[in-house]
Amino acid sequence: MRTTLKLSPLVLCLLCLMPVPARAQGPITAGLAPVMEGGFGYTYIRADVPSQGKLPMNGVQGIFNADFNRHWGLKADVGYSRVFDAFHSGRSADMLTYMGGPVLYPWRSRNMNIYVHLLAGAARQTGVNYTSNGQVVLGYVNKFAWAGGAGLQHRVTTSWSVRIGADYMRTAFFNENIAITGQTNLRASASLIYTFGERER
Repeated sequence: MRTTLKLSPLVLCLLCLMPVPARAQGPITAGLAPVMEGGFGYTYIRADVPSQGKLPMNGVQGIFNADFNRHWGLKADVGYSRVFDAFHSGRSADMLTYMGGPVLYPWRSRNMNIYVHLLAGAARQTGVNYTSNGQVVLGYVNKFAWAGGAGLQHRVTTSWSVRIGADYMRTAFFNENIAITGQTNLRASASLIYTFGERER
């Protein structure tokens, strides 16, 4: 005796409307990675030393940044500047900065971009100052520092770019009373940048 399985039209309609999903046929998500850049260049700092005034320093700057998309990324910045005769004292003065923070790109084209960044970290400044009676004081200060600025990067080839920028930088140094106080600095820089991998056009 043979048994025949009969399905009602209602059951057949429900089976057609609710198919079982095939997991193996789902879309493949491609991996995403930031665009990495590194560079090295020249930097000029005009430091406003407490109780003494402006002190020009020349030096070098190392930059590394990771751009996560066309509009923002993260940046690391290390700089070293020096002057060999601070305030005609015969003594040298120098500043080492190491900071990092976000970088934004308000405008970008195929071969050029404008960036704005806000960096925070520390600065170690070694140098000379004078007390109120004219005595020379030598020492260093290593304190919290921050910088805000903007610049322009021009792409020369697929991998190489030239970047120029300017920053307002806030550090600390000791004054004529040998008390640590805030110091205002203006910084200009020009760097040669290498892009690891081709940037999105």
